[in-house]
Amino acid sequence: MLDKIYNLNYNCYLYYLNYRINKIKTIKDIIYIIKNISFFYKNVTSDTIINILSDSLKKYPLKEEKMRIISLLQQNYDTTNGMEDYCCIMLWLAIIYSINNNSLLLL
Repeated sequence: MLDKIYNLNYNCYLYYLNYRINKIKTIKDIIYIIKNISFFYKNVTSDTIINILSDSLKKYPLKEEKMRIISLLQQNYDTTNGMEDYCCIMLWLAIIYSINNNSLLLL
């Protein structure tokens, strides 16, 4: 019973992440998403963040236009070596991971 409740909460959270990812326009939006994951999952590691983001992207794939926007943000903040760079690369890695895993489903 508790597993069903946990799965329902997790699926709702993935839907919320999808909503936030689709609303990304600036780097602050990406930072907010990563901070939100860190808030809800204590002692979170980079692997956990990428797994949660990739689960959301696997369940709710992004459109090409949104990937283009995120790619441009990642390229702009690639060499800043700060929080912006970290958050962008985490989201971008999750997108690439989900594309690689879902490519078999698209065939």
